[in-house]
Amino acid sequence: MTRKKKYKKMKKYKRVYLNKERNVFLSPYIVTKKETPCILLMPGGAYGNCEESESRPAAEFFNNLGYNCFVLCYSVGKHYKWPYPLEDYEQAVTFLKNNKEYYHIDTEHLAVIGFSAGGHLSSAAATLSKQKPFAAAICYGVTDYDTLKFCAPDAPETWKAVDADTCPCFLAYSRNDWIVPSHNAHKFMDALEENFIDYEAHIYGYSMHGFGVGQEAGTPRFCACCGDWANEFVHWFSDLISGTYTRIRENCDYVDTHSEVMSSGNSCAVIYSNKEAERIIRKHFPIWYLAYRFVKKSKPDYIATASMRNIMQLLKCNPDTIKKMDEELSVFPVKIL
Repeated sequence: MTRKKKYKKMKKYKRVYLNKERNVFLSPYIVTKKETPCILLMPGGAYGNCEESESRPAAEFFNNLGYNCFVLCYSVGKHYKWPYPLEDYEQAVTFLKNNKEYYHIDTEHLAVIGFSAGGHLSSAAATLSKQKPFAAAICYGVTDYDTLKFCAPDAPETWKAVDADTCPCFLAYSRNDWIVPSHNAHKFMDALEENFIDYEAHIYGYSMHGFGVGQEAGTPRFCACCGDWANEFVHWFSDLISGTYTRIRENCDYVDTHSEVMSSGNSCAVIYSNKEAERIIRKHFPIWYLAYRFVKKSKPDYIATASMRNIMQLLKCNPDTIKKMDEELSVFPVKIL
């Protein structure tokens, strides 16, 4: 678990109206003058209202971890009409970028976190927006028309909008949520897989809809760990920012298809189909060539779908050696088998 720190609120920041006609506004929760990655929270409420239990408690949770936060009250109720909520999100991001010094925020690392209908909006921000966030968390969010038709039949199915430009996503759902069933998560994850988008997903065994940041975790209708997603999200988000995260696009399935020149990230099947590349590895990297041959003898089909980098990292190879192999292999074009 992430250790919480107690941050005192700084000076009171006023609510910022983005659209008075539709009662769209941002509520700032600022706790540090140190420039921090910004978290934009979008509560649920079936596009009928913005749920208070997913607003202030969530902002204060992330405040206690040192993040400056904003809650977006987007177009709901009589003011709802798609794409108004997505336009509200775009306007909020523009406002934050224009005022980043004033609020002490790093807008290059903007995370959006949405709950339920706000989760639908978060998934739309990740897929359809002009200003995609650095990362998006979708908490029991609606992504499929089978669920959307009950609250927003004019809104898009966001799982269908996932493409190569979708930002990294974090998903938190419950297996027995009957209001937003977990198939909303599965369809979205399948689309992320197909497009090689980084994601992490937590589908809890049981919890009623609306577990928020876990205020009711451990009560009869909410499993004890349903609130853990918030800490897990922070770890995941921090790894993304730090660059320690191993991106799925380093996977050889992606590298084989999208790279023009060869590297250790290509599959062994692609690398060793080139006799000159094989000669280079055998001559300049004999230990790693022998490691490849050893594994190939017992698991030929398995090793064909792994990369040389996979083998080298598994055996704790020095990163400089991997870099050197990449340089030497880069003279060869990738040829799809």
